[in-house]
Amino acid sequence: MQSIETVVNVNQERIITIALPHDISPGKHRVVLVIDDAPSEDKSASIDDALQLMQMAGKVTAFNAIDDPVAWQQQQRDEWERDGSNDDR
Repeated sequence: MQSIETVVNVNQERIITIALPHDISPGKHRVVLVIDDAPSEDKSASIDDALQLMQMAGKVTAFNAIDDPVAWQQQQRDEWERDGSNDDR
């Protein structure tokens, strides 16, 4: 099962056309359609934005020095507990 979220234009005849990814095989499929209010431009991200973000994957070097991410995360939590900066829980 795949979930695809997109923004579509409904034409005057109330018909929409959706191009599916190539990995969806031809034939019968169960489709669930949810009609939401028109998305506001400031709350929705475009597919192009997601693709640009994925192109940066692995290029941010801020965390390269971390050998064991789980141990690093636990260390951060321990420091928060010692500092008392985790009082809002």
